[in-house]
Amino acid sequence: MKKVVTGSVALMLWSLSVAVAEEGFNAQENWLLAKYDLNGDARITQNEITSKKRNIFKHMDGDSDGGVSFEEYENMDVAKRQALLRSRFNKLDVDKDGRLTEAEYTKYMGMFDSIDSDGDGALTSVEMGVGQVETSDTHCLLWFCFRSSID
Repeated sequence: MKKVVTGSVALMLWSLSVAVAEEGFNAQENWLLAKYDLNGDARITQNEITSKKRNIFKHMDGDSDGGVSFEEYENMDVAKRQALLRSRFNKLDVDKDGRLTEAEYTKYMGMFDSIDSDGDGALTSVEMGVGQVETSDTHCLLWFCFRSSID
């Protein structure tokens, strides 16, 4: 458990450094730059990628023995997932009381407003960047949805 907590803290610190690095970049368009351009020169070198991977490897190697066991690899994956879930939860928990109400959960629209370029409250295929889409029926079961052609 100590390794998971240590990995979580390391991941959060790493995420913070990425967030700082992303400042000044449009993260949607330049996610590679935000992730790998360590010196901020808008170029990615092989050395920057290698440096980034070495840093991640050091965080995975919890016992500092120079190798990563499956357990250490798994611990880092668990830490990443926990950090992602915590981040998502915190975005939804508007009043920061540690609990989601139905109103908080259903009200959150994420990036909807930034995608809805004409502000009409509906996303078209053009606004979503997929061009024209064939007419189809959408079927959902809880959070899983799929589309079937009307043909």
